[in-house]
Formats: sequence, C-alpha cells, structure tokens
Amino acid sequence: MQDRLVDSFDRIARKLRISVTDRCNMRCVYCMPSGNTDWFEQDNILSYEEIIRLTTIFVSLGIEKIRVTGGEPTVRPKIESLIQALSKINGIKSISMTTNGLLLQDKVTQLKAAGLGGVNISLDTFRDDRFKSISGTDGLDMILASIRAARNAGLGVKINTVIMRGWNDDEVEDFARFAKDTGLIVKFIEFMPLDGTGIWDPSLVFTKREMIERINKNVSELVPLHNDKSETALLYSFVEGKGTVGFIPSMTEPFCANCDRIRITSNGKFLTCLFENPGYDLKSLLRDGKSNEDIRRFILDCIKKKPEGIIDIIRTNTLRPKLNAMHRIGG
Repeated sequence: MQDRLVDSFDRIARKLRISVTDRCNMRCVYCMPSGNTDWFEQDNILSYEEIIRLTTIFVSLGIEKIRVTGGEPTVRPKIESLIQALSKINGIKSISMTTNGLLLQDKVTQLKAAGLGGVNISLDTFRDDRFKSISGTDGLDMILASIRAARNAGLGVKINTVIMRGWNDDEVEDFARFAKDTGLIVKFIEFMPLDGTGIWDPSLVFTKREMIERINKNVSELVPLHNDKSETALLYSFVEGKGTVGFIPSMTEPFCANCDRIRITSNGKFLTCLFENPGYDLKSLLRDGKSNEDIRRFILDCIKKKPEGIIDIIRTNTLRPKLNAMHRIGG
C-alpha cells in the first residue's frame, strides 16, 4: 500500500503550498515587515529543479493539489516554467497560485498556457488612499485589471480579503456586492498573528459572525452552501442565488481538525502547520545527495509530528504577534 501523509491526529495531507520566494513588491501591514527586511540569500532558495524533485516525492505520498505562493510568486523570474514543469507531474489534479496581482496581467497568458488553473488574488480595499496605507504601494487599478485579465484568460479567479477592524471592516458590504455583481468568489479572512510588522492584536480581529451580520443587514441574506470539511473557507451564497462569499475564521472557528495542507518554504523548510517554526530542513537533504527514498522516509517521520494547530495555541493562551512571518511561508 502506498505510504500516505497521515499525522498523529489521523489527518491526511492532500494539498501542498510551495513558496517560491520570500520577496514581494508590496508591504502589506498584515504580512511584510516594515523597514529593512532580512531576505533569504538567493543561494539558499530552492531551485526550480529542487522544487520539482520535492513535489514529485510529495505527490508519490498522496499530494493532489498544488498552490504556488510567495512572498509574491510573480516576482521570481520565469515562474511560468515552474508551472509548466509541475503540470507534467503525474498525479497532480490542480495547480493554482496566490498573488497580489500587480504583475499578473502581463503573465496571465503564459501562466494559463503553462498549466495554471486558478489564481487567488489578494485585494483588501477598493479605495486608492486606503490601498496605499494597507499595501505600502500604489497599484489598485493594476490589480483590478489583472482580475479582469485572469478571468478573460479562463483562469478560475477568487479574491482573498483580509479584514482588520478599523482598517477596512467598513468595506465588507462593498466586497459582498462585488461578489454578487461579478460572480467571483470573495473569501474574507480573519486577521491572524502572522504579520511581519507585529501589529496583530485580538481587538483587530473582525469576526466571521460580525461580517455575516453586516452582509445580511445591508446587502442580502446569506445561505450556507454544502462545504467540504477540508476546505479553509466556509462558503455562502446569497438568497437570490447569484454570488458566493467565503469566510476563513482562523481565529474564531479554527479548522485545524480537518486540515489537509502542508508547506514548503522557499528556503527548503517543510512546515506541517502554518504556525510551526522552524520546520524541517529538506534543502540539506537534497544538497547532501540523499536519495528520494531517504527524503520520503524523512517526510513521513515529520508528518507524524504535525501539531494540533492554532486551536491549541488559542486554548493555551499563547497567541502573540509574529508567530511566523507570512511572507516567508506563503498563504
């Protein structure tokens, strides 16, 4: 029987997030450090060949879906060549990417042709001045253009929106209307303590319950859809039947019990959990000449150590800002 990535809580990993760089062309307050950033040295970043080798091993252990992340994955040169190579690995059912969208418009055609199936585009506001205060840069029009270009190219498009109290919670209704008007799925994400700036505080968490109350009152009644328990987003449609929104209530309704995701960082660390630190070093195994079977056995040993997740951190009252740096581990 084929080995599977089963942890000590009997969760089976089927989805792999691959961070291809820790670098980004934005400085979002909930992700990137402010001021000088201690980037990974480029010699320490996995090559595309190393990523392909590791992915092939993970697929042999039951991984079915790949998401390419960063940092911002489109800042890494020739990212489409990685997508193309990944698409040739037998056993992968889907390849998607999480991106801020700044560079996406110019790369959509190549990425689609290479085998990319969908994109999750980060967008936290429709207001120009607020966009700059949240992201540290201009570019709202570029992101909206990338959303249109991705859709026109036939990619599946979802919008990721991090809601922070006092920053953009007054736009929840605007994003819900956007979902109704466009038919695109908007996923609302509760602010998590993975920010490089260290501003996270429980008071900044605008909850799923509050979002639903706002939308029901000011936009339209939400109706829960049948949800796959392994998915992070709880999906709802509008009572009229058009439009879908999702909620990722990481802080108020942790989904750790059904987690089926694992991660590789751009410097070759294997993370069995978003809140795990420092992870397990796969890069050294690759560069020390270990065989695929050696790496398989190592991965299987590591998955058994996967922690319960943020639900345990919340239970033990050990939440704090900067538990991990999101720009280094991907979404």
